[in-house]
Amino acid sequence: MLLFTTTSGVALDPLRAFRDDVRSGREDSCLLMPTATMAEHIRHLLARQGALVRPDSVVTLSRFIEPYVRATPQASPAALHYLVARRLEKDPPEVFRPLAHSPGLRRMIASLIEEADAAGCSTRLLARRAASPAARAFQSVYRNVEEELQLRSLLLGSERLRIAASRIHAVGHPWRRIYLAGFFSLSPAELEVVDALRPADRFLSLPEWLGAEDTRRRLPGLGFTEQRVVENRPQPVTILIRAANEQEEAEEIARRIAALVQRGASFRDIGVVVRREHPYTPLLGSTFGRFGIPARFYFQRPLAAHPLARYYSNVLDALESGWDWERLLAVIAAPYSGLGATVEGDTLDHNLRTRIPGHGLPRELDALCAIEHWPAARFLPAQWVEEFGQLRNLVRLPAITDGVSHQQALSWRELASAVEAWDRAVSDAAALLDPETPATLSEFRHLLCALLDHTHTGLRDQRRNVVHVLDAYEARQWSLPILFVCGLIERVFPPYHSEHPILGDAERERLRDDGVLLRTSAERQREEEFLFETVTSRASELLALTYAAAGSKGDRLLPSFFLSRLERSLGIRPEPAVPCRPRPLWPKSPPRAARITDRSLLAYLEQARSTLSPTAIESFLQCPFQFFGRYILELESPPQPPSERLNLLLQGDILHRTLAEAESSPLSVGEIFARLFTQACRERAIPQDCRTEKARLELQANLRRFLDAAPLTGVMTRGVEHSFDLRLAPGLRLRGKIDRIVELPQRGLVVIDYKYTTPEKIRSRIRAHLQGELVQGGLYLWAAKQLYQADAAGVLYCGLRGEVSWGGWHLPSFGWQQIGDSVEAEGLRDMMDRAVQASLNAAARIGSGEIAPAPADRTKCGWCEFRDLCRVESTPAGVTIAAGGSSS
Repeated sequence: MLLFTTTSGVALDPLRAFRDDVRSGREDSCLLMPTATMAEHIRHLLARQGALVRPDSVVTLSRFIEPYVRATPQASPAALHYLVARRLEKDPPEVFRPLAHSPGLRRMIASLIEEADAAGCSTRLLARRAASPAARAFQSVYRNVEEELQLRSLLLGSERLRIAASRIHAVGHPWRRIYLAGFFSLSPAELEVVDALRPADRFLSLPEWLGAEDTRRRLPGLGFTEQRVVENRPQPVTILIRAANEQEEAEEIARRIAALVQRGASFRDIGVVVRREHPYTPLLGSTFGRFGIPARFYFQRPLAAHPLARYYSNVLDALESGWDWERLLAVIAAPYSGLGATVEGDTLDHNLRTRIPGHGLPRELDALCAIEHWPAARFLPAQWVEEFGQLRNLVRLPAITDGVSHQQALSWRELASAVEAWDRAVSDAAALLDPETPATLSEFRHLLCALLDHTHTGLRDQRRNVVHVLDAYEARQWSLPILFVCGLIERVFPPYHSEHPILGDAERERLRDDGVLLRTSAERQREEEFLFETVTSRASELLALTYAAAGSKGDRLLPSFFLSRLERSLGIRPEPAVPCRPRPLWPKSPPRAARITDRSLLAYLEQARSTLSPTAIESFLQCPFQFFGRYILELESPPQPPSERLNLLLQGDILHRTLAEAESSPLSVGEIFARLFTQACRERAIPQDCRTEKARLELQANLRRFLDAAPLTGVMTRGVEHSFDLRLAPGLRLRGKIDRIVELPQRGLVVIDYKYTTPEKIRSRIRAHLQGELVQGGLYLWAAKQLYQADAAGVLYCGLRGEVSWGGWHLPSFGWQQIGDSVEAEGLRDMMDRAVQASLNAAARIGSGEIAPAPADRTKCGWCEFRDLCRVESTPAGVTIAAGGSSS
């Protein structure tokens, strides 16, 4: 480590020297750190060591200069991204034109502007040194962004630092000693601030690596003397862990953390380092949650991903659409509306879905009336900031109480942070507009939306005893007893850096002649090696290095080449991960029979099953839980969106009604169909689009195909759409409607049931009858026999979709050889008897309280509206409702 000081004598480690100053009672010492989380960590570390510090004495460099430049705001990363995107949209350079709308290119250019600015690379210098077309195009965009920032009185970071340095030099500061620690290097503008800190005694530490050489050369000119110090860091126990895949890797880390805590370690003494946030942090978060390990993740979250920003965006979407009901559904479902996950909200959601499409503000959302004037208004940017302040009134804030869990408190802090970030984004949007030119809501919101992805919510997790999950850069100056470094596979840690596609290595080398240090791809690759060495030196007791042998898709992964050198130098070999699962928080309850046992509820079931339809009985035979939801609880499924309302069920209903009405109407079948189709579309608010027209033409073609088909020979119609309500057994009645009943002279009655389905589905229905899963045919035949007091001659299903198809059973008859199967009268009687007996058994099981989720055909579960309730795919156990109606 390199130590630099402006005083005579031995240079001191800034962290230790600052701690000694605090313990001795000095209040004129200040410690500057590169990041806010690192400064917070040092404050906590000093407090645990008995050195209590003032909050303003351990701060970041940017926080230190804030009082001197408060009147000169810095352009936020969000503003920078917006201005780059605006230039590429309006007038992109020819080189960038093919990818002008690419978010990746916009991010790359904005990031490169920040890198060039920090290195002191001006647009004038770029204009002289840039040789490639891409570099010249970048210089043009860079210059345009600088001009736009000047018009808005916004500064890039380096210019703001230089202004701060001049003001510090002019007015001074209250500190006698200033320590700087945790920096890898200092930019030219940061060095100007360090120089302006005179006449205070200044102490600075830098790691000894190539990236700090430029800073090291400049420091003697600022009055610093250099000393090289060999750090006597403890040598931790180092282990190497090989997991089968990334999931097992995360579980192994969690298992070892749990074991270490059991042996006396504290969560706060443990850290997990990842090279980048993705893909490991989501996996670690879910795994630590399952293992009950508290963890703090030191990563910023984009405001656009926060529920509050989505809620505000949904409100504005609905407003600009004129309160379109479909847009309002997302507003109602949001927890911040006060209606999400409530009975009132569910009722309103159901009612609106039923009436969609439509417009208008429901009375339950009257609070939104306060912003109804926005679409027609034109306000100055400052006025829009005031107007958008009203959005806070639309958020139903939770009641803050004591005695809640850490997770709940963290959720409240995140909400407060999101509110602040939203206000900051609104202010940034206003700052990017001409303050004297009115803007519409659409114009202001377009700019705001462009900023949300690049505005971040702050960290509000103040828990102390947690596992720290950090990226490699954040972990540079941390010192923890136990450290896990995960994801040590090639292209993850380390990633490989190719030459920058816009400002290549050749341009970067030429810029060095002018004192501008922009890292080349080779230097960035060397930095990865130095970063690994730094991170692995942060543990004092235990260092665990982990990697996965295979990816999530089973593809083989290559361990990081950094590990091979470590294995040779330390003589360690990989240990296999131990497959494990966290212990359940409570024992699994034993399976119970899914049956209602409460007497009052059984009495209700007995009454409810007193009248059944063939469809209801088939529903029970398919799954008792399905029957329970449909016919006992009478639960309604969510209304379908307008585009899905003209489904096969409605199309079949239209054809059924057309064929029934054609029997007694003087109108033609085509006229009846046209009227009924138009009526159904109007009643259900079905949009008149190409899909509706396609369905109409298909229905019309299928109807014409049926009418042109050869009719059944030798029959006489006895009834059409014939309703019945018959006594099946004592205390049990059968109710239904038969599509068509015809009579074969001298043979008996034939029941015909029309189905708007394909020939294959008709054949499938016949097979289900033979297997006892369906009873409709037998019950309809039994009902027809009771109604007309005549013998049964057959039951037929007619498929109307595609080619006309027939299936079923009938007595042998001339001309019907291709229609269904011929059976004797005994076979038809057996069919009716089996259907009646199955119905009686089903009624008895219903009355006994059986509600088990036990589907006879699991392939049909995909179409069941209760598939998300029964969980039959994961648990065979159901629900037991005991006395009083409580469930377990």
